[in-house]
Amino acid sequence: MTNIARLLLLATALGLAPAAFAQAWPAKPVKLIIPFPPGGASDYVGRTIGQVLSDAWGQPVVIENRGGAGATVGTSTVAKAPPDGYTLLMGVNAGIVIAPHVYPQLNYDPLKELVPAAGFAVSPMVMVVPADSPVKTVAEFIAMARARPGTVSFASSGSGALPHLTTEKFRLAAKLEMLHVPYKGSGPALVDLLAGRTQMMIDIIVSALPHVQSGKLRALAVTTARRDAALPAVPTMIEAGLAGFTAEQWYAIFAPAGTAPAVLARIQADLARAMQAAELRDNFSKRGADAAFVEGTRFAETVRRDSAQWAEIVRITGARAD
Repeated sequence: MTNIARLLLLATALGLAPAAFAQAWPAKPVKLIIPFPPGGASDYVGRTIGQVLSDAWGQPVVIENRGGAGATVGTSTVAKAPPDGYTLLMGVNAGIVIAPHVYPQLNYDPLKELVPAAGFAVSPMVMVVPADSPVKTVAEFIAMARARPGTVSFASSGSGALPHLTTEKFRLAAKLEMLHVPYKGSGPALVDLLAGRTQMMIDIIVSALPHVQSGKLRALAVTTARRDAALPAVPTMIEAGLAGFTAEQWYAIFAPAGTAPAVLARIQADLARAMQAAELRDNFSKRGADAAFVEGTRFAETVRRDSAQWAEIVRITGARAD
């Protein structure tokens, strides 16, 4: 065999290797880390997409909730995991683009140690108060908080999480002094809000929506530029008087850096196919999440852009994780 023939054979083998590897993967159950406790927005979205991927792969996708520290506990777990495709992250803004700016001693670098396979959905946030609150509009809440500086409390799903930073952004825009009460996830935060132990919360619409629909919480505004189809009668923050105020949660599948490109491509392709299903899109929409597939390379650009934007909000507000 000539040297040229050997080189051609080697090139062919190398070219086929990634495809063969992708076909062989996954050969066992895949762990999907959700960096929040059960009951919140990320838990619902993560479990839903986990089942879809399990069906596509013919292997169980084992959901593991690792909440705490503004999504950094679960996110760190994946960042430090072997890059073999068997430990994935249902990533959200908090652990990826916010944590580096609010945790001075963060033990991972999301821009270097994690890689997005693809983004697949987004959710607005919604400002809610207990149904028996005398406050019925954003303007009324601002007036109440200004009359009681430092005593009106707001709940969040955790220090450094997106709802916390979005509320800090709101506090800054409205010139308010409020007391932050962080929880380990939306679930427990909503429990105390429903009980009246806190006065307000800006939460991901996916987790807050059922309580609004049941009449237990009152929605004052959504944080997107346009009204949300799940709450068409609820104004945007911009309509409520806060010019330019927008924020949204995104959901994406991340893997440890160094994961085989063929595995990332397989995840991306299966997510793209899944998000075309009308039933899945409808299920997400009913819970306030919009299917929004973004392939991995483009989503990496979103991550870099959002990281810079939230770094500026943290700099202005001085927000830090507790």
